[in-house]
Amino acid sequence: MAVRTEGNFYFGILWVRFMAMNDDSTLPSPDRIMGGAGPFDFSGVDNPATVPMSVKIDNGETETRNVDISGAADIEAVTVEELVDAINAAGFAEVTASVDITTGRVLIQYNGTEDVYVLQVWGICAELGRIGQGLGCQFIRSNTIQSINVTPVRKDEERIAITDAQGKDTEILTDGYRKGFTAVIVDTVEDLNLLELIEGGTINDETGEYTDPTSESEKKYFYIEAFYGRYSEGENKEADMTGVRREFYQSCKGTEGDANRERNWKNSNYNITGTSYKDENEDIYGASRRLDLSVEEWEALDVKNV
Repeated sequence: MAVRTEGNFYFGILWVRFMAMNDDSTLPSPDRIMGGAGPFDFSGVDNPATVPMSVKIDNGETETRNVDISGAADIEAVTVEELVDAINAAGFAEVTASVDITTGRVLIQYNGTEDVYVLQVWGICAELGRIGQGLGCQFIRSNTIQSINVTPVRKDEERIAITDAQGKDTEILTDGYRKGFTAVIVDTVEDLNLLELIEGGTINDETGEYTDPTSESEKKYFYIEAFYGRYSEGENKEADMTGVRREFYQSCKGTEGDANRERNWKNSNYNITGTSYKDENEDIYGASRRLDLSVEEWEALDVKNV
């Protein structure tokens, strides 16, 4: 039981951000942004010699370069090796591409000397190379979320018995375990990019029109980071925050929830399912992680600019 004077009290939602997972359903990181295994169809781009791709390292400036894919033997079937060579020829300052030796996929990595937290890679070239399952690995950021309600999903304990001729039971009570969670996220705005990520619809690049997914649409998998204010006991002013709770939901998929049109503000509702996470080494981790950050650590993350 917590001692009141030593306890942590959490209030509100400071910030939430979403990102597509790698094409192999692993978490993207500065050491491992994993794209597809090819071949890749670049025939729909305006000019194969100038296919834009952008990278951003933590809160640094966005670096956008044109990737020249015109030298590929078949523009409709660009190989992993051809795409890797073209990305490296574009000359990004601290990012290199290679062929992953284990999977044969496109691998993009930070190669600088500083410790970094986040590498983002997006743009038409990244999308066609299946970075972020074809969406790019770029944060969708929000400070408009109204609520996140999480419900654990568990395997229930089972009581299994056998009864003898005297009516006596011999039984065992099995161990239950946590399998993941379901969540309902309510947003006060409608973000079509977030809707595209969560339910797998499509946004027309020219008109901006959003089209719902069908049974043939590809489901997208993503992770969520949510940040909550931490306070101490007693009366607090809003600025008296003692730290920040970071909650990381690391293997999610979702659908759009109910939408009401009436004489009132429209909320956007998302139904999320989270499961245990399996990394590239087949190691299994829980569906979510929680970490308390100091105010200084929170400010260093600079989530508003990353």
